[in-house]
Amino acid sequence: VFTYSEDTMQFVDAAADMFPYMLVNIGSGVSILKVTGDDEFERISGTSLGGGTLWGLLNLLTGVRSFDAMLEMTKTGDNAKVDMMVGDIYGTNYGRIGLKASNIASSMGGVYRKTLDKHFDDSDVARSILYMVSNNIGQIAYLNAQLHGIRHIYFGGYFIRGHPLTMHTLSYAINFWSKGEMRALFLRHEGFLGATGAFFIGERAKPATPDVALGVAPDVSQTLNEDKAPDVRRTRGRTYSFTENFSIAGAIADDAIGSLGMLDREPSKLEPLAQLVNTAKCPYTPDTVDLTHEPRQQEYWISAMQRNTNGLLDLADSGALPGCSDPSSRQRLSRFVSLYLTHLHKLQHRPLSYGAMSVRALLGLREQCLHEVGLEDIFAGVKKHETDEALNALPALLHEIDAMNECERPRVLLQNVLAGNMFDWGATQLRGALAEGSLDLDKARDQITWRPEFDNGADFVARIQQHTYSQAVVFVDNSGADVCLGVLPFVRFLLQQNTRVVLAANSRPALNDVTDRELVDIVHRARVIDPAFRTDMLSVCGTGSSGPCLDLRKLDARLVQTSQNADLVVIVGMGRAIHSNYYARFSCDSLKLAVFKNQMAADAASAHIYDALCKYERAVV
Repeated sequence: VFTYSEDTMQFVDAAADMFPYMLVNIGSGVSILKVTGDDEFERISGTSLGGGTLWGLLNLLTGVRSFDAMLEMTKTGDNAKVDMMVGDIYGTNYGRIGLKASNIASSMGGVYRKTLDKHFDDSDVARSILYMVSNNIGQIAYLNAQLHGIRHIYFGGYFIRGHPLTMHTLSYAINFWSKGEMRALFLRHEGFLGATGAFFIGERAKPATPDVALGVAPDVSQTLNEDKAPDVRRTRGRTYSFTENFSIAGAIADDAIGSLGMLDREPSKLEPLAQLVNTAKCPYTPDTVDLTHEPRQQEYWISAMQRNTNGLLDLADSGALPGCSDPSSRQRLSRFVSLYLTHLHKLQHRPLSYGAMSVRALLGLREQCLHEVGLEDIFAGVKKHETDEALNALPALLHEIDAMNECERPRVLLQNVLAGNMFDWGATQLRGALAEGSLDLDKARDQITWRPEFDNGADFVARIQQHTYSQAVVFVDNSGADVCLGVLPFVRFLLQQNTRVVLAANSRPALNDVTDRELVDIVHRARVIDPAFRTDMLSVCGTGSSGPCLDLRKLDARLVQTSQNADLVVIVGMGRAIHSNYYARFSCDSLKLAVFKNQMAADAASAHIYDALCKYERAVV
């Protein structure tokens, strides 16, 4: 959803109080719908003056037959040569009633004032009629909104087609008639609104059928109590969601300001985390930095992604990516690099092509491109090797922790989580050390700096020494040392306090992030090492995500259900706690643990590279 004015596209999140809203669907004619709930709507008005009117009149007057050609003509037209303007009548502005000299007084009214014998340019006529149709639709929409007490007006339909002048005119009309109190809202998929709605309704009506899972453990509390994780099956039908995949993108029209991706059907329904606060007073935005209108940030992140992507070829050539060593995988990796770099080049010139630009969006697009060329998990071999090594080191670490003073132990556990988070193959600065195998937990801990601006872990330690949480949901990050030597000892401490724990991991691979299936196996192996990892108190769920960042409004419904009673939310990792969710607030206590491993991310927060983020916040009241 976005607003548009004067060549400026501004994406907006859906308001917490979005209902009721009005949908103005512009096709051949116009239907105006009042929507009061997810499945509650009624047609309240409409007009026969719509896209068909524009098409028909311009065909009769200019002979042009293509709708796109008609819109193209409007770009160079001057409606003042055809319309009667306020300035034509009064010679200047008519300030007493709020009219500018450039306002249209009469559409096509300038024809008879100039001369009936004059030849008018087709582009001038086209622009005049586009304004006539769009202004009238805007005015009718505003009047209906006033009549029904509605403040949110969404415009959709194939008439708009991402055409800048059309959207500008509708925006101007709503702004003019509402005296600046309302804005026109547009939809990136406006031309396919009816088709996608019909598709969703049809899909929802299908009977549920069993299907083989794609990598999510749906009932992991049961899975953890099995000696071996069973084949996971789920029911498809009513419980699913859709996400947009831009690896293969197109546009509704050549001059449309945005592109459209494919719809990927997610195997589970995506819902907001129950504890997430998202209100008008405290709105939730997943992205910490909006790159949409930050040219310097855009340039940095796109360049960083380009370097990082080319670096994958070097890793494969050096043998650091065992999964890409054979000729077929190496060829697919080259295809991925070409595909992703093509998208990045497009975004350099048209930053808003795929919606609001953010680090989360760029990282998500990378994973989509990897999957598109058939590379589901290029770090699989790396993850297995690092996880095996970390689990071998786990018994000695647990023994060391158990020997500590009880007052000292919680702080050390937090430090270990941060040290483990340094094992991140997505961090370009650390990739060389990881490839060489020269980074261990002690060295990682020594690299981290703790500054009071980003560390109030002492408050969490004080709280946990006096209070036992009922349930914690922990969003984990990387495999290997991160989850095994950082997160698991911390989780063990919570379990020893009789806190139930839900571990939330990616449902599908992304870089060296641990997946839910991998985490089930890791917990089984940790349980053999130490029975304190009680499976009756510990469960693993997939987040429904396949990227390094996290949108807490779109989580696997089974995770949301399993963690609905959590009174502590823990988010681990730079992608999940710095690039996204840095400002997220919750109705329960929360703890964000990460390391600033990127210079631009550190600069944006006034931090230094390798500063620790240990951010404890009490519940929002």
